[in-house]
Amino acid sequence: MSHQAPPDVSIPVEQVESISLRARLHGASASVAVGSVVWAVLYAFRVIAVTVVIAAVVLLPTLLFGGDRPESVKGYLDAITWGWLALNGVPPQLGSATITLVPWGLAVIPWALLFGAGRSYARRNPDAGRWQVVGGAIMIVIYVGSVFAAAQFTTSINVSFGGTFSLLISLAMGISAVSIGILQGVREEFTDRIPTLLRFVATRGAGAVLAMLGVAAIALALRLVLNFTSVLDLFVELNPGWSGILAIVALTLGYVPVLVVWSASYLMGAGFSIGPDVMVSPFIPVTAPTQLPPFPPLVAIPETAGALAWLLPALVVVIGVIWGVGISKGLNKESALIRMVIGFAVACVAAAIFFVLALMSLGDLGDVRLVALGPDPVLSASLFWILLALGITPAAVLPAKTFTRERRAKISSVPPVKEDVEVGVGVGVEAVVETRE
Repeated sequence: MSHQAPPDVSIPVEQVESISLRARLHGASASVAVGSVVWAVLYAFRVIAVTVVIAAVVLLPTLLFGGDRPESVKGYLDAITWGWLALNGVPPQLGSATITLVPWGLAVIPWALLFGAGRSYARRNPDAGRWQVVGGAIMIVIYVGSVFAAAQFTTSINVSFGGTFSLLISLAMGISAVSIGILQGVREEFTDRIPTLLRFVATRGAGAVLAMLGVAAIALALRLVLNFTSVLDLFVELNPGWSGILAIVALTLGYVPVLVVWSASYLMGAGFSIGPDVMVSPFIPVTAPTQLPPFPPLVAIPETAGALAWLLPALVVVIGVIWGVGISKGLNKESALIRMVIGFAVACVAAAIFFVLALMSLGDLGDVRLVALGPDPVLSASLFWILLALGITPAAVLPAKTFTRERRAKISSVPPVKEDVEVGVGVGVEAVVETRE
């Protein structure tokens, strides 16, 4: 019994090509997905590994050569983990007292590493838009999960870390660093989508804050130089040894941003508190005595203020005048009313940024006498806005030609002609002969 062969069915060429194209696209998307996930995991764990190594390098000399050594390997691991959490900005809890005045200068290190990881990841996958979002989310989840887990499982009788603080701080650091890094690493310029006027206001406001912090940093450095003898005496009294000096230097670097914000608030006239009902301000002649921890940078806190200190807020007005001149020159085609409004907007942006910085520089050191250390965020931001606007407004309203002048040329390209010699265009020879006679 014979079976008839099935008829030949011809598949169109277009259908064959579409099937092969879909197969290739499916294979490519699968490889992109696997590569994106793998690289996101590697970048996240690289950040964690580098920060753990940094914490170990800083703490191991103190642990090995200090007077109070851990009794077991777990003790060393716990100490390094505590240092790693502090490096990531998580405030420790000593007994029943929580230290919320965190050395944010140390948190710059993991933030910069997360930023670099996000930028490198975006440059590795420039054309995979959705996978950049997925990869960034994976990096953030791994980082936040590691910080939260370390805070939960690394505790002792004397030292512990709050889960809420660790979750909030790690989320803020991870989301801001990774997202900014990815946006920085992609090919498309996202800043071009932002309106020009909005970018102008944002950059000028951030620049005013940086200028204020720069002046405050100079003032803080001068105070430390003038009190250098007191700093040395404090080191001699502490007698920390070379390992303790390393720890003090690390803490000093970590608290530099906090102290600079305190200095800026002092220059504005808002001042800052160093304990309950203890205020340091240029308008208070003598600061009430209080017992501060033996930390060398705290020597820079002024104990008295003279009459000249009342002029310190004028520095903010000067910064405002400089920024107002820049607004007048940059927007010379706009009307005076528009320039005035933009000047107020720049001052508002600067005040909002400084409010966040002051809020981050306010906290406790665990002791009842050292509660709510730092500037009042609302008062500092309000004074900064008022003083900055006071300088920006008149300078921004004036036309740009007020700040420019025409300079005369000091060197002439045409040499001066002597009075006794007249040289003509067509009769030059005759004029020379007559002059000689």
